[in-house]
Amino acid sequence: MLLLGLMTFAQPHNIEKLNRGLVGIPTDQGFYLSWRMLPEDKSDIKFDVYRSEEGSKPVKLNKKAIVKTSDFVDESADLSKANVWILRSAGKELARWSREASQQEHNYLTIPLQKPASRVTYGGTDTYHYSPNDATVADLDGDGEYEIVLKWEVSNRKLPPQRGYAGNTLIDAYKMDGTLMWRIDLGHNIRSGPPTTQFLVMDYDGDGCAELCCKTGDGTIDGTGAVLGDANADHRIPDRDDAAFGRVLLGPEYVTVFDGKTGRALASAEYIPTRYPLDGWGGIGGNGGNDNNGSRSERYTAGIACFDGKTASPFFVRGWYGRTVVAAWTFDGKALKSLWTFDSSDPQWEGYSGMGNHSVTVGDFDGDGFDEVCVGAMVVDHDGKGLSTSGLRHGDALHAGDFVPDRPGMEIFGVHENEGYTVQFGTPGMAAYDPVTGEVLWGLAPGVDIGRGVAADIDPRYEGAECWTAAYGPKTPWGGLRRMDNGEKICDAVPSSTNFVIYWDADPYSELLDRTAVSKWDWTTDSSKVLMQAEGVVANNGSKSNPCVSADIFGDWREEIIWATQDGTELRVYMTDIPAVSRMTTLMADRMYRLAIAWQNVAYNQPPHPSFIVAEKLR
Repeated sequence: MLLLGLMTFAQPHNIEKLNRGLVGIPTDQGFYLSWRMLPEDKSDIKFDVYRSEEGSKPVKLNKKAIVKTSDFVDESADLSKANVWILRSAGKELARWSREASQQEHNYLTIPLQKPASRVTYGGTDTYHYSPNDATVADLDGDGEYEIVLKWEVSNRKLPPQRGYAGNTLIDAYKMDGTLMWRIDLGHNIRSGPPTTQFLVMDYDGDGCAELCCKTGDGTIDGTGAVLGDANADHRIPDRDDAAFGRVLLGPEYVTVFDGKTGRALASAEYIPTRYPLDGWGGIGGNGGNDNNGSRSERYTAGIACFDGKTASPFFVRGWYGRTVVAAWTFDGKALKSLWTFDSSDPQWEGYSGMGNHSVTVGDFDGDGFDEVCVGAMVVDHDGKGLSTSGLRHGDALHAGDFVPDRPGMEIFGVHENEGYTVQFGTPGMAAYDPVTGEVLWGLAPGVDIGRGVAADIDPRYEGAECWTAAYGPKTPWGGLRRMDNGEKICDAVPSSTNFVIYWDADPYSELLDRTAVSKWDWTTDSSKVLMQAEGVVANNGSKSNPCVSADIFGDWREEIIWATQDGTELRVYMTDIPAVSRMTTLMADRMYRLAIAWQNVAYNQPPHPSFIVAEKLR
């Protein structure tokens, strides 16, 4: 049975103050409206919806006060006329949503983009093109509404092992109506590619407006046109016969904070750590190898955490396979200052080397009110000291949350690489561990290299989450859908996707988000069925097949999806039109979930998880 009262979270935050996020789209049943429940709302808050047609006096649409959900279907709206819907509570206006007369009907919102023109790389030998890629949302101007920060991908992007020049990475900020707020050009001394540029957007100084923080270099151009460092410096390796051709292995590295309203560079500091020694980043993770040509030294992740329990702090991670360095920062509105640095090469943290992932996650894992950083198979405490290491080594996919209700605390589920030199260790290809102690709760597939895996609550017959991987098909001993609490197999079949998950329909269980479709796991038939297929849009990052961003951007607690069109000229925001049966505070009010949206764009994109299991909250 679903509880209809308002739920509160164990990890609230004061990072941002949002408005109601009222939004509407046309459906076959009528005009569907949805809005946020806020942390300050009382559990019995009542809502009313009014409509003004062509400027007429607003008319109340609901016969009874809306108390069970935070959505409404207007079945009588004439969409050939201009309409304004007004949300009220206790007679007070809370929000408005407007729609022009005879506006085109589709089940998404459109955000026009200013697509950059194609450019030519060094020497005029290579023309490259831009396409919309990863994005995030934040309130850049303090109006209570999210803006979109978007990274433009270049057609000649490079992964760390690849030789050659890459084009300049661009980062844009847009209002929801498509107004371009600013554009930052990171320049040719920041090599374009998913493992390099992680853009972190949050209000760091508490002024009510979010800032952007990312790695920069000589020649970076801020949103006002000002150049950082030496505008004429080119630190790329120019020798085409060099194994490091095209990589940036010389010159200064910076961390820069940019103003969210204008894109102006506010403060910069020297990036921690430096890349040197270039052969100091190998180890027991991945295939156990090493190099001295800037492959392993140029692999980054990043995120945001509240290390003091309230203030958003950016952190940057260098190194995945061997040495891993986590550097935390603070920004007070004027200066960017180092908070602490964790370095697995320090003798006291020897067991933490080789445990880095292609992704990170953040949470208050030990329940002390402060956030910790999980970079894969190990966790760094809020004070920059090692909290735990599992010994599971490097992996690609990473999920953390309260996945097992009857077990205290949170769990971390991941898949791990076993290849080359490291196969001999026989560590699990998939496993769950305790982030506080590092204890491996269960593990399967010893010595097997598993590339993708997911943990989410998709089957109501079992308490908490389930998990599955892309592990060589259902007939292997470690294949199939499994229980999160003990790893036992539920069935041989697995869901159709091992990429993203999303809250989409009216029940409190996760759906599957892969490529440009949302699907539902049917536990009665052990199969997946498509709920929504988007047309004319594309997914990002090859086999990762993730959207630009998925998050609880507006509307009720269920999530929205942003994809780019095939021609790269607009973003489309898809939201569910399935009427709700319950209501809950916006997921963005949960600190762990909100910070997950900030790191979602990092390296190998991973889906967000709240600090609780939704089905347990709404039971």
